[in-house]
Amino acid sequence: MVKEDRITLAPTTIYGRSDEEQSGPRIWRRKTEEPPGKCLVYTLTIIVIIFALCLILSSIFLRISKPEIETRSISTRDLRFGGNSTNPYFNATLVSDISIRNSNFGAFEFEDSSLRVVYADHGVVGETKIEGRRVEAHKTVRITDVVVEIGSFRLLNTKDLDSDLRLGFLELRSVAEVRGRIKVLGRRRWKVSVMSCTMRLNLTGRFIQNLLCE
Repeated sequence: MVKEDRITLAPTTIYGRSDEEQSGPRIWRRKTEEPPGKCLVYTLTIIVIIFALCLILSSIFLRISKPEIETRSISTRDLRFGGNSTNPYFNATLVSDISIRNSNFGAFEFEDSSLRVVYADHGVVGETKIEGRRVEAHKTVRITDVVVEIGSFRLLNTKDLDSDLRLGFLELRSVAEVRGRIKVLGRRRWKVSVMSCTMRLNLTGRFIQNLLCE
C-alpha cells in the first residue's frame, strides 16, 4: 500500500488594505462653531477691559498734584531787642532749611519766589528771595541757608510789641509762594504751592520753638 505524504499548511492570514478602517465603521461628526453672539460678547469684554486699564494708567501717570513745600528748621543769630514802651525794637537773622517735594511723574520747574516773615498780625518784618530751580520726578530738593533779616523798623504800627518783648516771645509766621510748571507725557500744567509756617521766637533762649507748617 502506498503511503501518501500529506503536508499540513498553516492557515493563511488575510490582511486588509492599509486604507481600510479596522476599528469599525466611520462616524462623521459635524464641526461645531461658536455662535456669533458669543464672539461679540468676548470682543466687547476685551474692549471694556482695555479701556478700564487705560483709565487707571492715565489717572496714575497723568494726575498732576501740587508740590509740597515746608520749612524743616529755622535757626537765629544776631538777635537784638530792647527799647522802652514808646520805642520798642528787635532785629535778628533767621536761617531756614526748606524742602520741596515733587510727587509727580514729571519734573517741576519753578520760578524765583519770595519768603516773607510776618510778626503776628502787624505786618511783614523781613523778606528774601528763593531762587528758582528744577525738582525731578518723585524727588525732594532741600534748599539750605535761606537767610532773611527781620526787624521791627519795617512795622508801621508797633502796638503790643513792648508787651511781647517783656514776655520774651514773638509770634512769627513765614509765608512762601512757589509757582512753576510740571510736564508729564507732553502735558504742561502750572501749579502754585503755598507754605505757611507759624513759630515762636524765644527771646531769652534765642531760638525758634513751636514750628508748625501747614
